[in-house]
Amino acid sequence: MRGGSKHVLRPLALQSCALALALLAAGCKANAPEARPLISSDKPPEKKAPADLPRVDVHLHIDLRAADEAIAIMREHHIVVGLNASGGEVTRGLESSRDLALKTKGALQPLCNIALFGFDDPRYPEYVDQSLRGCVALGGKGLKVHKLLGLGLTDASKALTAVDDPRLDVLFEKAGELGLPVLLHSGDPKAFFEPPTAANERYEELRVHPGWSFYGNGPDGKPWPSWTELLDQHERRVARHPRTIFVGAHFGNAAEDPDRVARMLKRYPNYVIDTAARVPEFGRIDAARMRAFFIEHQDRILFGSDLGVGPSGLTLGSGGEKPGTREESRDFFSRQFLYFETAGRRMPSPTPIQGAWTIDGIDLPLPVLKKVYSENAARIFKLTLPKD
Repeated sequence: MRGGSKHVLRPLALQSCALALALLAAGCKANAPEARPLISSDKPPEKKAPADLPRVDVHLHIDLRAADEAIAIMREHHIVVGLNASGGEVTRGLESSRDLALKTKGALQPLCNIALFGFDDPRYPEYVDQSLRGCVALGGKGLKVHKLLGLGLTDASKALTAVDDPRLDVLFEKAGELGLPVLLHSGDPKAFFEPPTAANERYEELRVHPGWSFYGNGPDGKPWPSWTELLDQHERRVARHPRTIFVGAHFGNAAEDPDRVARMLKRYPNYVIDTAARVPEFGRIDAARMRAFFIEHQDRILFGSDLGVGPSGLTLGSGGEKPGTREESRDFFSRQFLYFETAGRRMPSPTPIQGAWTIDGIDLPLPVLKKVYSENAARIFKLTLPKD
């Protein structure tokens, strides 16, 4: 923003980053599961897809100090383009992300971030306009909006701000105007809204990360919004901006309820979803049902992993007590690909800390795999993929 606006809103941007980092801090460590066979199945999986099938990962979190490690992991798993959801803000990291995109010939490209605090400041629309135009100028492929919206962001009165708060309409309208798809994370797994006791099916995850629990009262002293309420807010946000493409992060934020996700995909042509960090969740649902889901919505699903790479180690879909390792990252990706590409049964989850259950593969046809792995992402984010 010009003049004094820049100086007023910059502290707000820093405050936004500080709270977002606080919410994510526990996730900077990854689960280190005990060694076990890749497959524990009564039906050994048969992979029919080419081993070098190219993939695009639309949901990565890469610390630029560890970019070389990230690129090495991507190449190992034939991820030809990755979108960094931690690409940074204008003047706060996005320029470096642009330089990395050039250095890697487009292999790792940024999604832009933006401060949410200050949305009730009358100068916020100007800040949004300049930030998103700067995003486009620096090669940003889209905008990532964190779950801070709905689960942490408060206004000047300290009231929790809903995902569909109309005071933020300017942000989503401007993104649509400039052709920036919005990767929108709203809410979290349903278990995180239930009592964090040993009876909770994701107790081990919540035990390690108690701050991930949204059971009880929020920052405004009132009960956190329920899982369903956040999804309703998410849907109203998508419905309000038909000219803006929304990518529902983490399987539309509702991997436990594919019927709800399917309803939104049918109702809103501007809505697509990614698979990031939710194969363990929807992978335990009946394989025939999920195979039918992917085939029916084959043009609206994008592959994402939620891999995090930083100087201290890896985050493999979720965090445990120790950082993830390169060896564990091989299981993390291989198990996802086995889910999509084979009919294996009772296979280990890509992220065991997310729940003590196995997954059943859905054996997608090759044309559908190509769409989910790369073609849909290329269309939505206007990516140029390397030639074979």
